[in-house]
Amino acid sequence: MSKVLVLCPYVPHPPSHGGSIRTRTLLQALAHDHAVELAAAAHGDADLANLHALAHDFGIAVHPLPARAGGGGAARKLAHWLRGESELLRRRWPPAALARVRELAAAGRHELLVADSSFTLPLAAVAGAPRSLLSLHNLEHALLGRADAVARPWSDRLTRRVEARRVRAAEAKAIARAIRTVVCSDVDAALARGLDPTAGARIAVVPNAVDLDRLPLQPPPVGGPPRLLFVGGLDYPPNLEAATELVERHVPALRAAFPGLVVRLVGRDPGGASARWRGVPGVELLGPVADLLPLYRDSHAAYLPIRSGGGTRLKILEAWALGLPVLSTAVGCEGLAAADGVHLRRFETVEQGVAALRSVLDGQGPELRRRGRELVATAHGAAAAVAGWRAVVAAALGA
Repeated sequence: MSKVLVLCPYVPHPPSHGGSIRTRTLLQALAHDHAVELAAAAHGDADLANLHALAHDFGIAVHPLPARAGGGGAARKLAHWLRGESELLRRRWPPAALARVRELAAAGRHELLVADSSFTLPLAAVAGAPRSLLSLHNLEHALLGRADAVARPWSDRLTRRVEARRVRAAEAKAIARAIRTVVCSDVDAALARGLDPTAGARIAVVPNAVDLDRLPLQPPPVGGPPRLLFVGGLDYPPNLEAATELVERHVPALRAAFPGLVVRLVGRDPGGASARWRGVPGVELLGPVADLLPLYRDSHAAYLPIRSGGGTRLKILEAWALGLPVLSTAVGCEGLAAADGVHLRRFETVEQGVAALRSVLDGQGPELRRRGRELVATAHGAAAAVAGWRAVVAAALGA
């Protein structure tokens, strides 16, 4: 049994977003074979309570790290850029967090350090572990470098361009140093190899996964006007962009084609971004929901006009597992081995979205339900993901 230190940019409990679900799968795999310590950014009493609940659930030691909330100002950005650093990766970590990680690494004599996402790279750089494993939820530089899905102020465009270069350099350096780098799809594996052509077999793919026992197949909805579901925290910019497009562009056309249609937006919104949609016909703002199963059971499709972000979408995997037909853009289902018309329906325009929903309601829904569930069971089950992580960690420790 080896000692492993995991660095995480958030407390992965409860499993309320895609990142936390992937991190918990990693922790489950590690705890099966090793003595695990988790050092995670903690903001306030709620995070501390969740961190201790996680320690109880997985039988691991936990260490809260001081962390900043919110972004940095222009002066801080410029200072980091002049040093060749990414302010985005560095912004949450005050000097006290770096010192705490340095202290943990020195005292723990860990055989393996796991940097969970690019946002922990500043911590990993000071830890000095002899072996490091890099778990990339996304290739963040590629997301920053994508064409904007919405019009942005010039200052935001400049920030994204500079940050894309800085993050790319940080990710390339980390991949070159890591014994293993783990990504969630073949698309991201190709991006990682592009950063370090010598990495070769040191790049491993462990797909995102969901627990099928926790997500039983739901019966189809009972009649009534079409009900569409969008699940995603609006404090994540790609989700806010998608929800904005959904409400402002798609809902009017969908309601014209299907009178009485309702779109339900589910997820945290600490900034109150959705307040401007209150009272919009056909839009229900539900906020965070403790139990999503009744909503999945009562919906006809998940509707996801996603134009940015990355990774394989846990919200799609969950919808498939529960038997909800998925309508998504190409970016929304990127990295998934899903065929249009077989596992989901693709759309890029409002008109295509209307046509895709019409096909689902006219009889394609049951086949999409069956095929989606089959794909999750075959390629994205939690047991297979845990086995994949265990094999990668064993290889890293044996390197």
